[in-house]
Amino acid sequence: MKGLPSVWEEAGVRRGLAKAKPSTLSSGFPALDRCLDGGGWPAGVFTELRLGHAGIGELRLLMPLLASVGRTSHVLWVAPPYTPYAPSLAAHRLALDRLALVYPPTHKEALWAVGQALLSPAVGAVVSWLPAIRTGEFRALQRRAAEGGHWAFCFVPEARAPQPSRLRLALRPGQGGLGVVVSRTGRHPAPLVLSLL
Repeated sequence: MKGLPSVWEEAGVRRGLAKAKPSTLSSGFPALDRCLDGGGWPAGVFTELRLGHAGIGELRLLMPLLASVGRTSHVLWVAPPYTPYAPSLAAHRLALDRLALVYPPTHKEALWAVGQALLSPAVGAVVSWLPAIRTGEFRALQRRAAEGGHWAFCFVPEARAPQPSRLRLALRPGQGGLGVVVSRTGRHPAPLVLSLL
């Protein structure tokens, strides 16, 4: 009909705007950015973060990115192992009104929550703790992350078999900071220690 925009054209415009967001954002750590393709955290990649145990500074690693994404969209945490301390998050400039925490009662529901968030236009970044994730589940979430173009991170126990990740970081306490080994498809692992102060 003349004078009325087509629903399909409007959807195309929205898709074009969604694709206009940057494909990488700085990690906030220059040494880490040098190890990451494109000079920062890639959007559309379900990044595997392998962790021996919680509380070694692993969330500080993500705070600069989450603060940046949280300026314009929501950040979702799925199944965090502990209750986050709001004053600390605010000190890292994370917009608390754009942070949502979800505590699904089962692994299946946690996978569902992550999968839905990865396709939501209201969500810009998803951080999940999925200790029992299997290879097929990881691949499915990787496809959703690529489709949604979000920044996506999954903490998994160091003891579990590695997942089919395009980007994997092994995190350990390091001398004077956080020890990180960056593994990317087709590249040699890159070890570094990041000061989190």
